[in-house]
Amino acid sequence: MVACLTLALVKLWLLSPQEVIARSAPHDDTLFVGLALNILQGEWLGAYNQFTLMKGSGYPLFIALSNLLGLPLILSQELLYLGSCFLFTWGVRLMGASTILACISFALLAFNPFTYNFFPNVYPFRFGIYPAVSLMIFALAQIVLVRASHARRHWPLTFLLGLLLGWFWNIRGEAIWIAPVLGIFLLFYWCVTSRPEHSKGSRHALISVTATAVLVWTGVFLVNTAISAKNYQTYGVYTTNEMTSPAFKSAYGGLLRIQQEEPTRFVPVNREQRRVAYELSPAFRQLQHYFENGRGAATWMKDFSDYPAAYFPWAFRDGLYTIGLFRNASETHAFLEQIGREIDKGCDSGRVECRPRYTNLAPSWHSEWNVLAAEIFFQTISRMVKFQGFVGNGPRVGSMDDNKLVTNYKYVTQSPVRPQSHELLRRVPDFYKQRVHERRIVFHKILWIYRHIPQVAFVFGLMILFARAWQIVRGAPISVSDGMSLGLLAGISSYAAILTVVQVTSYSEIGRQLNTTYPIVLAFIISCTMSFSALRRDRNRQTQQAAGGSG
Repeated sequence: MVACLTLALVKLWLLSPQEVIARSAPHDDTLFVGLALNILQGEWLGAYNQFTLMKGSGYPLFIALSNLLGLPLILSQELLYLGSCFLFTWGVRLMGASTILACISFALLAFNPFTYNFFPNVYPFRFGIYPAVSLMIFALAQIVLVRASHARRHWPLTFLLGLLLGWFWNIRGEAIWIAPVLGIFLLFYWCVTSRPEHSKGSRHALISVTATAVLVWTGVFLVNTAISAKNYQTYGVYTTNEMTSPAFKSAYGGLLRIQQEEPTRFVPVNREQRRVAYELSPAFRQLQHYFENGRGAATWMKDFSDYPAAYFPWAFRDGLYTIGLFRNASETHAFLEQIGREIDKGCDSGRVECRPRYTNLAPSWHSEWNVLAAEIFFQTISRMVKFQGFVGNGPRVGSMDDNKLVTNYKYVTQSPVRPQSHELLRRVPDFYKQRVHERRIVFHKILWIYRHIPQVAFVFGLMILFARAWQIVRGAPISVSDGMSLGLLAGISSYAAILTVVQVTSYSEIGRQLNTTYPIVLAFIISCTMSFSALRRDRNRQTQQAAGGSG
């Protein structure tokens, strides 16, 4: 405990020169600061427009809470991450790890380079908390499994896990990657609760597993219901995020249904698809000028040959705003549903070639991409375990020269804001510049460890996991560390699969998305280390049994 606290204080001291950079990013950090500002002023998410419900409210709520607690955002984000590291380390300690191993585990997680060498950490950006919340989910699940394996009370923690998952679901849109992990944890929960020394029978174990699933689901349901109800009260639509609402899925999914004659990577709705949509849907036809010759083409297409996947959903929402929508949520959602109905009617009548609604948000998949997907999947896993390929801090540029913007960033985040001009940057005292330089040297040296050791440790972890699987098949008891290792590996693989689909269909490159996986990779290595102890114990037991039999 004292060692972990000391390491945490060292980390906070090293990060103390960090500043927030204020920039104009209306779909990212500027949006989150603005939403948090509205929450703090008692206006929920503010006036309704194309930005209001475009992303989950999980991060703006965190910014507002940090402000209410009087904590600078940079500090509160780091405290959340260090808290997640400590919680996971506590779970490792409960599994029987030595004090030294627990301290090493905490240090390994705490000094994860993405917390100090990743550019959004100087912006109020969702990735500032998403990895921490992801790790905290695994940490809580680990503690629940440990307590369940010892037949100890764990229902409050289980419910807390559900609430955390609800918040997690409202931070970023790709949260579905956690689903396989939850399935594995439930399976291992059943394994540890059905042991003869703990269980009162298979019926009791089934009831316990069901109760656990219901408690977790209840926590998620309460969080989503509270946010949806607040949005309904304020805007008249019952949803947590318009991008996943039935209305948006109806319209966007309808556009994706229209078949492309030639598969176009990174362009989900090309010119040919839009031309067909204009013919099928009089409602969508109102956007024709915007997309082809107007504001959309001038603003969003720019130097591209067509609308890239990264921009098209935002261009679509902006186009609706230009024709008078996104002033009233109910009217806007009704219009979106109309687009979907009209396209579906044309598709179902056979007028045009369409695919079924396999998904309403992901672009069409083409068989010729299968080989490419396999290659990208393993490349993504490789980047995860090598701690390479992410976007570093780069030059320490100043904030945008906009007094209103800088003022909002300053008072909402309560963090020091980087000066706005080159003249002000030159006036930064020399001692402060030297301090920043010295800290960066220290972090660069720490980064060397993560560039060279985790990939080797990850391979050994896989070998340990396979060895444990062989022992379990031959009758060895399952340990909590086995469940954690498999669950963490499932999380890494699931997230890599999602990033693979994104890279094949929508984005030519990823970087910041890898942020989430680094602490999970480290946690996997730690859990496999605990499984190695179980591996040795089982081998020693087999050796002793063999010796006793020969005697």
